[in-house]
Amino acid sequence: MSHEGGTGSSPASETDMTRLASDQGAATYNSEEMVFHPSETTTVGAELELMLIDPASGDLAPGAVRLLKTCAEESIENVSAELMQSMIELRTGICGNVAEVRDQLVPPLRRVRNIARSMGYELAMSGTHPFHHPSTSAVSPSERYERLVDRMAYLITQRVVFGLHIHVGVPSGDMALGVMNQLVQYLPHLLALSGSSPFWEGVDTGLTSCRTALYHTLPHAGLPRYFARWKDFRAYFRVMRECRAIQSMKDIYWDIRPRPDFGTIELRVCDMPATLETTFALVALVRSLAIASQRLLEEHPRLQRGDIRRHWIAVENKWLATRYGLEAMYIRTPAGKRRPLKQDLAELLDRLLPIARESGDDVFLSTLLPLDQFESGADRQRRLFRESGNSRPLVDDLVARLSAELDGAGNSADGNDQPAATPRASTPPAAGPLNHSAAIDLPGSVLFRPPSAEGPRKPLALRG
Repeated sequence: MSHEGGTGSSPASETDMTRLASDQGAATYNSEEMVFHPSETTTVGAELELMLIDPASGDLAPGAVRLLKTCAEESIENVSAELMQSMIELRTGICGNVAEVRDQLVPPLRRVRNIARSMGYELAMSGTHPFHHPSTSAVSPSERYERLVDRMAYLITQRVVFGLHIHVGVPSGDMALGVMNQLVQYLPHLLALSGSSPFWEGVDTGLTSCRTALYHTLPHAGLPRYFARWKDFRAYFRVMRECRAIQSMKDIYWDIRPRPDFGTIELRVCDMPATLETTFALVALVRSLAIASQRLLEEHPRLQRGDIRRHWIAVENKWLATRYGLEAMYIRTPAGKRRPLKQDLAELLDRLLPIARESGDDVFLSTLLPLDQFESGADRQRRLFRESGNSRPLVDDLVARLSAELDGAGNSADGNDQPAATPRASTPPAAGPLNHSAAIDLPGSVLFRPPSAEGPRKPLALRG
C-alpha cells in the first residue's frame, strides 16, 4: 500500500525484499527508522496478491515480467512484481473508508486483467493454487530475490502463496502496539473468514489455510511478539538489526506488525479471498476492529499493555482456525472457556456494524451476514472437488468469480466503476474524526458504554 502516514514520500513496495543477513556490510541501526509517522484519522489501505493463470492448463503461468512491463507502459500505478513470476501485487493508496479502497482497486484491476487476457493469461484470487507444483515456479528477476533464494534454499518453493494485507492508520507507536495487543485475539476470526487454501499440489491438506502453515517456514513469521510500549519494540528492532537478523521492518513477517514509516498497523494473517466482495468485507472488519480498539484504549489507557495471556492462547486459537476454519472451537478466555468460532464471530459482527455504519463501511461488512450462510473459499473448493472429482473446475471457478465481478461493473452516476458484486453506500461516506460517544461493546476486554441519562460510563465485566 502506498501509505505515506504523514510523510512526504512513499516507501518502497512491500514486494521489495531488503538486504538479508548474508549480505556484506554492517547493519547499522538508524533511530529515524523507528520514528512513528502518525496518521491523523483511521485511514485504510489494502494489498492484493494475485495469481496469473494459463487458461489452457489451468496452472500458474510465469507471465509477470511481460505483464508488468505493459502495465508500466499503460501508466497503471500501484501494480508490482512479487517473489514468483506467476504472482503480481495490486495495492491502494491512502483511503478514508472501504468505498475508497474499492474505487482505487477495481478500475486498475480490470485494466490489468484485460492486459493479461491480451497476453493469453487470466487473473484469479485464492490463498494457494489448487494443483500447482511449486518446484516448477520461476523466481522474479531481482538481486534481492536471488539473495532470498540463497537464504531459504528449498523452502523458497513453499512461498507460492497469496495473501491479503490490510493497513489501518493509528496516531502513535504506543497506540499501534495497544491496538495490536487488542487485535491478537481476533486474528483467528480473520483467518477463518479468509481461509481459501485447502489444497497443495493437488492434495486436500485437511486445513482451511495451508498457506498459514506454509508461512511458518519463514524466519520471523507468525504471531507478533508481545510489547507493552513502543520503546520496548524499538529496543527489539535495534537488537535484531544490529545482530543482522533483519535489515528493515519488511523482514518481520508477523501476522500483524507496526509500520512506523506508514503510520499504520498492517494485518497480514488473511489468505487472499476468492472474491472482491469478501476482500472488501475483510477490509471493513479490520478497520472497524481498529476503530473500536482505539476508542477503548483512549477511554482506558492502561489497557494498552494488553494481556500477555491472550498472546499465549492465540497460538492455539490460530492453529484451530488454520485447521478447522469457522468450525473451530475458539478459546475465549485464559480460563479455557470455549465456544464455536462462528458464534463468536457473528456476535462480533453485530457489535461492529454500528461503528462501520459511521463511514458507510457497513454495506461491505454486512455482506458476510447471515454468517450461517457464508461459504468460505476453502469450503467452496472442497465442495467443487467432491462434485467433479478433479482440481481443474476449482481453477475455472476462481477465474470465473473474479471475472464476473469485474465484468459486471458499470459506470455509476458519479463516474466511479464498481463490481456488481460489491455494494455501494446509499450516501457517499466520509472519513472523519472518531465518534467518541458511539457504543463500544467488543468482547474480551474492559469496555465502556456511551454516556446516557442514567449515569456515567461503567465498565463491563472482564471476560474470563
